[in-house]
Amino acid sequence: MRPNPSRYTRVVDLDSFIAKYRPEWRRLEEATAHGSRGVAKRGGEGIAEVVRLYQRASTHLTEVRSSYGDPQLEGYLNGVVGRAHAALYGGGARSRRDVAALFGSRYREAARRTAPFILIAAAVTVLVTLALALWVSSSHEAQAGVLPGFARDAIQRAGGHRIDIGVAPAELSALILLNNLKVMFLAFGLGIGLGIGTLYVLAQNAILLGALAGGYAAAGKAWVFWSLVLPHGLLEITGICIAAGAGLRMGWSLIDPGDRPRGRALAEEARDAVLVVVGVIPAFGIAAFIEGFVTGRTGNAVVEVAVGAVVTAGYVTLLFGRIAHRRPAALARK
Repeated sequence: MRPNPSRYTRVVDLDSFIAKYRPEWRRLEEATAHGSRGVAKRGGEGIAEVVRLYQRASTHLTEVRSSYGDPQLEGYLNGVVGRAHAALYGGGARSRRDVAALFGSRYREAARRTAPFILIAAAVTVLVTLALALWVSSSHEAQAGVLPGFARDAIQRAGGHRIDIGVAPAELSALILLNNLKVMFLAFGLGIGLGIGTLYVLAQNAILLGALAGGYAAAGKAWVFWSLVLPHGLLEITGICIAAGAGLRMGWSLIDPGDRPRGRALAEEARDAVLVVVGVIPAFGIAAFIEGFVTGRTGNAVVEVAVGAVVTAGYVTLLFGRIAHRRPAALARK
């Protein structure tokens, strides 16, 4: 009786598959052996590694089910993935300090991995804003053709103080927060279209900002404009660039997935990107508070701009600055 070539090939492939990925499965087993508390003690880098190993083992389990049909290996991987899932997501109630530490470290690392795309978003915003501001400030045709009517009226009415628009500070903060969240989610969500939609949203916002800045400059009221925008705008624009960077990261995963299938690349990058976007929401709340209760309320525009700059610098340092922390001995030995 002749051996079945396809069966022999499948056995060889399965042996190669096991040999290739067994070290990852063992590392995941060791990392989750002590449950949620053991994972939490590994620190930010260790937790991120456990999440990646869990995601890969889940993919391996699906591949075993669909391609190999080996009950013994499937049962083993089921156990590994199940224990890892319980350690990561089913550990029960934790103290608020543990939750804050876990989310904080994961968020900072996700933001840092997104940093190249955030820089691209920031560059687009700054360059388009400056280009429009210079053009509009020096061209009567641009002022007539680019500036919307409400902007021309606002420039004419602008003096040395905040323009009273008849909205209470608390209500104004809420309105600004909702608008910024809308822009943020658009910049993020449209990244799925290869990042083109994200770049469009960034350019549109920058065009409006640059046109207004140029119009105020042409009227000799540049400081009036920037003193009203910068206290809260620095943090708002930073938050929008971070969200846009997360969107660009998703779009790039479809353009250049590396050695991964595009669907898997998008799913893996989207996990980090969603975390980045959720984590940036509090920054918009702070910016809205500054706009509603600080901007134009102290009588000293320099102090107000300084407040916005300090808050923004602190936020950026929190995300991207080096934060010293002790590494567990198990990680140090790796």
